[in-house]
Amino acid sequence: MGGTARRPCRTIAAFPLPEGPMPQTPAPLSPEDAAALYQALRAEGMADALTTLHIGGAHTRLLSGAADAPALLRTLDIGARVTAATCFAHQPPTEAEMEHAIMLVEDAVMPVRALLAPGSTLYTADGGIRQIALAAGLPAQPELHLPLEAVEDTFNRLAALSLGRPATQDTLAQDNAFAATLLILRECLHHLGFDHIVVRSDAVV
Repeated sequence: MGGTARRPCRTIAAFPLPEGPMPQTPAPLSPEDAAALYQALRAEGMADALTTLHIGGAHTRLLSGAADAPALLRTLDIGARVTAATCFAHQPPTEAEMEHAIMLVEDAVMPVRALLAPGSTLYTADGGIRQIALAAGLPAQPELHLPLEAVEDTFNRLAALSLGRPATQDTLAQDNAFAATLLILRECLHHLGFDHIVVRSDAVV
């Protein structure tokens, strides 16, 4: 998607805010939260480098670390609800609106790559990302491995809708928060160097 005249898109902040080492006794968190999932995976005995992702309504959080080093949390001022509300005036969003949202998300995500634990595997327990995996055609099960290629194919379906394809010709969710979640996930995979994401059910977190 490119070549379309750009319109301004309001944002809270363009770059991630470093938050330092995770506290030893964090406050209770939602099962979907990046920190709660990270702790659950470590409790299962996973010793490899891990990165966990949570795309919330107002923020996106990434927690990354190796077993022998403190995990670092990064909060990005991009989220599904905020991105949809500030960048998408139409449903489905237009090509120009998608381009602006991509620019916003890229600016927030790209600086984070150098901060992630090398060789880490990306995990999430987000219901919104599970919805994307199911829309991409993955069978429903407690743990899904969603490849970048499938995310890209699903994003291309959204792009076709933004270019005028009738909504009746696709079963993709007609919801701008879904569109924003898909866009943020795509940019995270691309710019953070992951070729897939493991989607866990919150029932097994």
